[in-house]
Amino acid sequence: MLGLGTSVVPDSSATSFFLEATLLAKFKTRVIDDGGSVESYSCMEQQLVPLLLEPTTFTTGLLEFYPNAAAAYSLRQLRRSVSPYAIRVRRANDLEQDIGFNSNGELDTNALLDFADGGDAWVTTWYDQSSNGNDATQGTPSSQPQIVSSGVVVTENGKPALEFNGVSSYMDAADVTTTQPTTVSLVLAIDIDARYFFDGDDATDRQASFISSGVYSAFAGSTQGSGVVPTVGDQIHKFILFDNLNGQIYVNNVGNSSLAMGSNVLSGLDIGQRYNGASRLYGRFQELIFWNADHSDSRTTIQNNVNDFYSIYS
Repeated sequence: MLGLGTSVVPDSSATSFFLEATLLAKFKTRVIDDGGSVESYSCMEQQLVPLLLEPTTFTTGLLEFYPNAAAAYSLRQLRRSVSPYAIRVRRANDLEQDIGFNSNGELDTNALLDFADGGDAWVTTWYDQSSNGNDATQGTPSSQPQIVSSGVVVTENGKPALEFNGVSSYMDAADVTTTQPTTVSLVLAIDIDARYFFDGDDATDRQASFISSGVYSAFAGSTQGSGVVPTVGDQIHKFILFDNLNGQIYVNNVGNSSLAMGSNVLSGLDIGQRYNGASRLYGRFQELIFWNADHSDSRTTIQNNVNDFYSIYS
């Protein structure tokens, strides 16, 4: 590994591949921090030792395997080298604080609960982990999704989640832009039918995902249902490919391909509502990622990464 005779796991297993890829990414970051060079072999040794000794339980970073996202929001750490914080939160006295991740790449719920101090906390910023700076924000207190309720972290299936109340909650990322093909991966649970998960922020530039009559759908010009009807209230993973006549929609690894979904793209993003403020999400959001690329050949791998972390379906 790295041409240094260093190996984390002496085989070619998936675990070995991940750990070596993770170490490469961390070492690359360290070299960049040094101005693009390593001063000496002794310096290199000093830098590699702490990286090798870091916890190896961070095995969930989807952007470690599929980088270059256009925008990426999650309550797990998607890429360790560029994702110091997940969210910025506010408590009742209007104090705010950034909340990052623990050594396992999961939301630092200890820091979150310490900040909430037995009360409630709401999310003012959902940080973009793509490194593009497309943070999703909400400056109006009554429209902020909730993350702590009476000193208890909001969760879905045991993992932290943003609670959208179906009436006022939503978040805006005005600078998100997409090009077709666009691949989208999202994780949420919805409690009331006929609601939008995300949409463009005006009537013109739109890619949207929603549920209607129990069918999970998406469109970029013409609506196509996935044909999948999970129980409302269940946690789902939804994989979408926006690619005009070759679109795809899969929910929990079941769905359709070669869908005529239209050629529209995003120029601005609303999370948790339709562009006009209608059909707001009543449920819990955990992850939303956009790539300006066709990752349909990697759909199964992406689904497995998501499901391994969230344990959504068998």
